[in-house]
Amino acid sequence: MTDQPLRIVFAIYPGMTQLDFTGPHQFLSRLPESEVVITSVAGGDVPSEGLTFAHTTRLAAVDRCDLICVPGGVNATEVALNADFVGEVRRLGEDARYVTSVCTGSLILGAAGLLKGRRAACHWAWRHLLPVFGTNSRRCPRCA
Repeated sequence: MTDQPLRIVFAIYPGMTQLDFTGPHQFLSRLPESEVVITSVAGGDVPSEGLTFAHTTRLAAVDRCDLICVPGGVNATEVALNADFVGEVRRLGEDARYVTSVCTGSLILGAAGLLKGRRAACHWAWRHLLPVFGTNSRRCPRCA
């Protein structure tokens, strides 16, 4: 065993669906012997759908994580084109034990090259994009 807590990183971005972040956060933040780090590209405040999440850590300032989670949002395809965000997600995800997302967050993981040859789910309206990233598409049970 390691003396370090399980480090959980949420990589959030402006315009994300707040429930795609706050739902997993509610659960994962209660894991024993864990620490949660909320990150964004620039750090600071991140507006979502009607809520602003304050005091996030810069993604580049995080040296490692055991679990990374990327929430979805209607603008996830735009975020998947953000080289800085995707590059940091890739860097952290390559060494993480668990790589997770919610809904269209899987498109960002795909853009980071973290889903090649894996099964992934996505919102039905964007599911057709998953094979572009080398994934096996699955329907999101929440959005079915």
